[in-house]
Amino acid sequence: MTFEEFLACARRMTYAIPTGTLLDDGTSHMAYDDGPWRYRDRYAGLNPYGGQEIVWHDGRPVWIKNYVAEILYEPVPAAEIHAFQRRALGQPDPERLMRGPPRVTDGRYVYSTDIKGYIDRFEGSETITYDSVPVYRMILHGGRLGA
Repeated sequence: MTFEEFLACARRMTYAIPTGTLLDDGTSHMAYDDGPWRYRDRYAGLNPYGGQEIVWHDGRPVWIKNYVAEILYEPVPAAEIHAFQRRALGQPDPERLMRGPPRVTDGRYVYSTDIKGYIDRFEGSETITYDSVPVYRMILHGGRLGA
C-alpha cells in the first residue's frame, strides 16, 4: 500500500467518527492502523480548536499536518457544520490529500479548500459557508518528513 492509499483510507475511516477518544492529557485522538502504517489525528480545544495529523511507516514518522480551526458564526449549530464537514471529508480526493476536495455543495452548505503546494509541502485553508456566510475556517500546513 502506498502512502497516498493509506492516507485516503485512514481519512475515510476516521472522519466518519463524530468524536475522538479522550486521552488522559485532555486531548482527543482518532487512530487508524494498517500493517506498517499508522495514522493519528490528535486535537485539543472546542472553539477554536487545533491539532496535528501524523503518519508513521515502520515506526518512523513520515508525514505531518498541523491545523487550527473555529466556528465563525454560532447561530448555525456546530454539530450540523461538523456533520456536513465529515460528509465532505469522507470523500478524499487522491490529488488533494492535504484536506478535502476543492469544493462540495450540499443544500445551503458549501465546503471549499484553498491549498498551495502538494502533499510533500503545503499550506492553506478550509472554509464552510452557509447561505454564503462563512461559518467555519481552518488554517493548515504540513508535508513529508525527512529521515
